[in-house]
Amino acid sequence: MKSLIRSAVVCPDATKKYPAIVYGKGIYLYDESGKGYLDASSGSAAVSNLGYGIPEIAEIIREQSLKVSVLPTHVFSSRVVDDYFDALVDFAPPGFSKVWTVTSGTEAVESAIKLALQYHRVKGDEKRYKIVSRHTSYHGNSVFMLDIGGMPIRKKIYDQWMNHFPHISAANTYRKPDHLDEEAYVDMLADEFEQTLLEGDPGTFAAFIAEPVVGAAMGAVPAPPGYLERMYHICRKYGLLFISDEVLAGFGRVGTRFGVEKFNVIPDIIAAGKGISGGYFPLSAVLASREVMEPFVQQNLPFLGGHTYACNPLGAAIGRFVLTYIAEQNLVQKAEIQGRYLKEKLQYLYKHDIVGDVRGEGLLLGIELVQDKVTKKPFPPEMNIAKRIGELAMEEGVVLYPGKGTNDGFTGDHILISPPLIINQEECDQIANVLDLCIEKVVGVPA
Repeated sequence: MKSLIRSAVVCPDATKKYPAIVYGKGIYLYDESGKGYLDASSGSAAVSNLGYGIPEIAEIIREQSLKVSVLPTHVFSSRVVDDYFDALVDFAPPGFSKVWTVTSGTEAVESAIKLALQYHRVKGDEKRYKIVSRHTSYHGNSVFMLDIGGMPIRKKIYDQWMNHFPHISAANTYRKPDHLDEEAYVDMLADEFEQTLLEGDPGTFAAFIAEPVVGAAMGAVPAPPGYLERMYHICRKYGLLFISDEVLAGFGRVGTRFGVEKFNVIPDIIAAGKGISGGYFPLSAVLASREVMEPFVQQNLPFLGGHTYACNPLGAAIGRFVLTYIAEQNLVQKAEIQGRYLKEKLQYLYKHDIVGDVRGEGLLLGIELVQDKVTKKPFPPEMNIAKRIGELAMEEGVVLYPGKGTNDGFTGDHILISPPLIINQEECDQIANVLDLCIEKVVGVPA
């Protein structure tokens, strides 16, 4: 019964036997038979930015656990937490002043949303509550965050619980209308955003949230040039806060400290997770700009949010090491260099009729798979094209992150590629070669 529960809860296919991993080292995971797997997804996904088996982290966990691992934060703080928060603020874009930690990306993004609402309340504006996000977006797996997000395939079963926040079009250059150039496409998206605000009463909107590079939901879709700047200025025009969801893109993943920095925008609030701890501890964070925190400070009011393991010393100790490791190993620069190399290697995959788009930034890369390159027609969902490629890649010793719903939330296949930031060129070659082989196999074998 124990294994049945495990299969039903953890594994996507309860009838399948999954390899049992014994340990990880570098960017590889090793199962009970000794077989090694290059983890080109960095966990689920873009988590293990530093790779596996770092002995210093094991020692940090031991030392901090012997001191104190959790505190009643309503009455205590600690030097390890304060030092980490200072370092995290220094790591953030200019203008950020406050940070606190929770344990998951969902908690971080939900806390960012709560902060935006409370910001307006503290300023005396009680009408603002609506959050605008985009179709085919993912911002967390609680029911509330599924409602904020725009993935119908995940939301459908909970539809009766949804309040139906407004959503605007995804910004995917690959699927823009053919008659529009990139600049006109951005104009169209910005106009749609502004019109949504005007039709819904601009004074009722609290914030706009977006991933600078859409990760798992669409397969590494970067914001078009100028898009985030336009959205930011519209937020400013109508009094909304701009929230950047950096759960996947942050901490060097896309070749900058935070993904939004690649697009010349400094948001009001950042939600971060995954790579923040390198996968060695369930850790996430909300970072707030000085402007957002100013009314709280002036009125001496706290942020009304909290979780059992918020601001805990053990997470802080690990998070502080991660920041040091990122700096000492030049991982932000390495992500940019190796990402550029891997993306160039993946261009070779265009030879396959089903490869429609190769895209991404840094080491957050994606491949969109289509039935017809000219029309960009997606495969029927029941063919499970991306999943089949992922299964074949596993047989070849490479772990990918297949996804579905790229096109309209239900149809469309993609593969996310997000290896640890310590990857080298030989390992990049291995990923590209295995993808080439597995796509060839899927093309040649009927569903």
